[in-house]
Amino acid sequence: MNIKNIAIVGGTHGNEYTGIYLIKRMQRTQFQAKWNGLEIALMIGNPRAYEQCSRFVDTDLNRAFKNEDLLNIELPGYEANRAKVINQAIGPKGSSRTELIIDMHTTTANMGVTIILVNDHPYNFQLAAYIKHKLPNCFIYYTSAKSYTGEADHPFLNSIAPYGFLLEVGPIANGIVRHDILEQTSMAIGAALEFVSKTNTGECPMPTNSLEVYEHVRTVAFPIDAADNINGFIHRELQDSDYQPLQKGDPIFETIEGDTICFADEGVFYPVFINEAAYYYKKIAFSLTQKRVMKIKNTL
Repeated sequence: MNIKNIAIVGGTHGNEYTGIYLIKRMQRTQFQAKWNGLEIALMIGNPRAYEQCSRFVDTDLNRAFKNEDLLNIELPGYEANRAKVINQAIGPKGSSRTELIIDMHTTTANMGVTIILVNDHPYNFQLAAYIKHKLPNCFIYYTSAKSYTGEADHPFLNSIAPYGFLLEVGPIANGIVRHDILEQTSMAIGAALEFVSKTNTGECPMPTNSLEVYEHVRTVAFPIDAADNINGFIHRELQDSDYQPLQKGDPIFETIEGDTICFADEGVFYPVFINEAAYYYKKIAFSLTQKRVMKIKNTL
């Protein structure tokens, strides 16, 4: 497989400054020249939201890339139109001239460096395995469209292309830049481009034939009161415990009244996006994953 056309996007959410600053750095240096043979497009996903230091203007841009929404010219709002502009620039989805997309994000949750894969193409798992080989402490989070939305079509920006990933790095507050988060993000991108360059020339060995993956199961909502308002907060024993095992009976919430709510599901799960600030408006407290080891097919 030979991949040439790549897009790197930052600022899909306008208050996640890390990707925006890295795009600006790449634009002002000889970044593309370092990767001879690769055509790399650099893009700020949501410039208007960036100007406002907000996640979005009207709706979440990273939920605007389902095919039916891209084809619906009557959808109102800035992000609905912006998604169509991006799709035209680096797509179109389903027959994209861009083969691989890296979409940079940050999270307020304690997730370290997380590679999020949105389809099960073997190349993406090989790419993730190589990044983990270079950054051993990173995590691989797999969320299929069916597990995420119950449908066959993903709404994420990087679903425009068949290859690539969504990169989450944290914890970091929204609307700021931290040097360590910048560097971790940059290292993950460098590892990804190194993998592409090496596989294009037949140089890249498979670092492993298996990969530890955290697969999305479902989201967990905050407790709410009779008026449909959030009525609790993340319990101290769960806070910052992303990718740590969670079992029946473990405390997950404390209500405003001071009562403890415990996890009720059978089995062992691994929570992620714990107390993510961006999800409060949806009343989502965290997501549940299950850990499994995947065999990787060698298609190189």
